Amino acid sequence: MKISSSLLCLLSILASLLLSDARLVGFHDLKRALVPETPLVLDYHGGPLLAGKGSLDIYLVWYGSFTPAQKSIVRDFFASFDAKAAKVAPTLPSVSKWWEVTARYKDGNGTHVFEAIKVVKEIQDDYSMGKKLDRNGTQELILRNVFSGRFPMDTDSFYLVLTAKDVAEHGFCQQSCGYHRHTNETLEPAKDPTMPYGWVGDSTVQCSGRCAWPFAHPRDFFGPDKEPLLPPNGDVGMDGLLINVATVLIGAATNPYGTGYYQGHHHAHLGAATACAGIYGKGAFPGHPGELLVDSKSGASYNAYGINGRKFLLPAVWDPDTKKCAYPAPTPI
Repeated sequence: MKISSSLLCLLSILASLLLSDARLVGFHDLKRALVPETPLVLDYHGGPLLAGKGSLDIYLVWYGSFTPAQKSIVRDFFASFDAKAAKVAPTLPSVSKWWEVTARYKDGNGTHVFEAIKVVKEIQDDYSMGKKLDRNGTQELILRNVFSGRFPMDTDSFYLVLTAKDVAEHGFCQQSCGYHRHTNETLEPAKDPTMPYGWVGDSTVQCSGRCAWPFAHPRDFFGPDKEPLLPPNGDVGMDGLLINVATVLIGAATNPYGTGYYQGHHHAHLGAATACAGIYGKGAFPGHPGELLVDSKSGASYNAYGINGRKFLLPAVWDPDTKKCAYPAPTPI
């Protein structure tokens, strides 16, 4: 078979282009290997944090029907911030050690985020505002309890509303699994007293695949087709709720008024927790939470120990010192 000189010329040109392109790709790969990527930095925008000595006080509203066992899971989580009371071995990952990363954040005066958290008062609310809430309604619920004297007005504390599985919060599932805000958001915190507050809901019947992952299958939310992990406290909804409570606490402590630590636009930014979304252990990647501890009896997955033998799965936090996501892990001996 004879090949014309023009065709040979064309093939020669194509070969040269392919070789040139291959060398170019190799050059860029080498360049990426030699020049490290710029680490993510959460800029400080000069505003106040939930910072000071001692503990951050939490005023908690149970909105709707929760069983005693469900409340016990949440209470033990908060009690676990007290390292002395929790009595977790120093080499094991614990709730109190996990919070140490968040406590490294400091404000413009050099004051660090509160080193611990404690619930100082709880209120049970049996659907006083019905089974449908929006963000204004959640704020109204907080203010109603403050103005009635059931809660004190304290700008250095955090007010947290937890809603039961049969309560629909506007934007739940589609927009978020929890959030933190502050009262009177149209006012300036420097001029008008405002109170940081947050909301998290039990997603069991509404969207556990999104808001309780990795303890529920995310098939309805275009997630990975993998079997869900077993929750450490035997309750998919509550174990998932605690992941989101932890996320909200991190965000509120480091950016309570939208003037703390974050990167990006004020209304669509990465914060200390959201910068590490979906990361719970070593080797995590989208759809895989990372290497976790597994209970030898129940087969449940977790990464932190707490009081009364409790085990929890807690999200990674962006470490302001190392500029990396930090997750609970055993301390090498």
